[in-house]
Parts: sequence; structure tokens; C-alpha cells
Amino acid sequence: MASAVAEHAMAAARAARAEMGFGLDGPLPDLLAAVEGPGGAHVVVLDLGDDVAGACIQRPGLVLLLVNGAHAAVRRRFTLAHEFGHRRLGHASVIDRPADLADLQVDPAEVAANAFAAEFLVPAAAVRSWARGRGGLALDDVVRLAAAYGVSAKMARIRLETAGVLRDRALAARLDAEIDDEGLHLPLAGLLGLDDLADGIAAAAAPRLPPALRGSALGGVLAGELTVRQAAARSGRSEAAMRRALAGLGLDRLLPTA
Repeated sequence: MASAVAEHAMAAARAARAEMGFGLDGPLPDLLAAVEGPGGAHVVVLDLGDDVAGACIQRPGLVLLLVNGAHAAVRRRFTLAHEFGHRRLGHASVIDRPADLADLQVDPAEVAANAFAAEFLVPAAAVRSWARGRGGLALDDVVRLAAAYGVSAKMARIRLETAGVLRDRALAARLDAEIDDEGLHLPLAGLLGLDDLADGIAAAAAPRLPPALRGSALGGVLAGELTVRQAAARSGRSEAAMRRALAGLGLDRLLPTA
């Protein structure tokens, strides 16, 4: 049973989908376009190294969602939904480690952002509708669901359980073993002719700047095209002031050039 924190976050995800003009009956047409369009945020894709999955930087008039472009498309997609969850749930700015995107019990903010991301990407109602009329679940069903929504096989397996479709604990354990220990889902996806979603976040290559930041001093620093000194000169401020601005946004911890 989901915690009260997770339940609240999933309700917020459903509300966000409705507010943004999306139903609960299938995958989002394009997550990146949704977040930058009706979602009102700016998405930056950078190579953030091994220790950072993404970040949500919020200041009045500016919402930056950063995603590690070195990660696979399914991870980028979940990271973006997770960071958007922080935004929609009113959390403080945060820099997330990969482990934070797997937190289901410890940090309430991360638990909530993970629950939001799961429901936002793969609504439970859609999973139940997808599974209606199917016989016993097998790994190929998990792989097909994962491909349809652009998520990992492990996430698809978990959504089947949290949506109330997969109730057999022994079957869940066997599917987990086939995914985690044996990696059978990878060749199976190929055999079934399944490809990843061809959406914006899958196509985004680091460095990727949102339209609002292209050509700006901040965008130049984020993309590694300008040093802090060059960006300061372009914006008409001192290097010290530019460094303070980057620190105020929390970007100094992410950018070696900062």
C-alpha cells in the first residue's frame, strides 16, 4: 500500500496531466514538449557526471530542470518527470543523485517526486486498461508495456504491481530476477521488434538548452561555450557577480566552469 506522501504525489500527477491537457489513458505524446510547454519549465540536458542524475532549480520567474544526458533515454525520461515532480509539488531546489531516483521510503521529498514521476509517466488507470483481457503476465508483457511508455522494464514491472494488475508475489519475484539478474528483457525487446519512444528527451543530446536560454550568457555557461569571465563580460557584470548568481541558483555545484 502506498504511503500518504506517495498517494498525495500521485494525485498531484493526475491533476497535472489534466491541467496540461492530457488524459490518463495512455503515454504522453512527448514529455519534453509537455514540460516546456504547458508545464512552464525550461529543460537543460548536460553531461552531469556519475554523481548527479538531475536537478530542479527554482527561482522567481525561472524554473530550470536539469537532466544528465549521459544516461539512457529511459533514465532521462524518468529523471525529467522526477524533477518536474519536485516543481509541481512545491519542493525546494534540489540536486538529485541517481540513488534519490530510487528512494521509495526515506526522504519524503524524493519519495513524493518518484511517485509523481511514476504516475505522470505511466498512470495506474492506463495500466489497468492495458492489462484488461490479457491472460497471465509474462516478461514479454512487461517489455511491451515498457516500450509503449518509454520506461525501463523494471519500472513497468513495478507499475503493474502498484496498479493492482500484478498480485502474484512469486511471479513478481521471477520477473524481477529475469530483469535484474538475467537481463532477459534486453534481447527480448529486440526479438519483439520494440524500439524506444522517439520523443524529445530521447533525441536531446548534451548540451541541450531550452529556447529561452539560447544565446544568453547563462546558456553559454551551461553549454560550456563560455567561461564565467566571458559570460560576465557579455552580460555587463563582474566575474564575481556572475559567480554569485550561479551560486545563488545552485549551478556552481554542477558546472566545472562555474
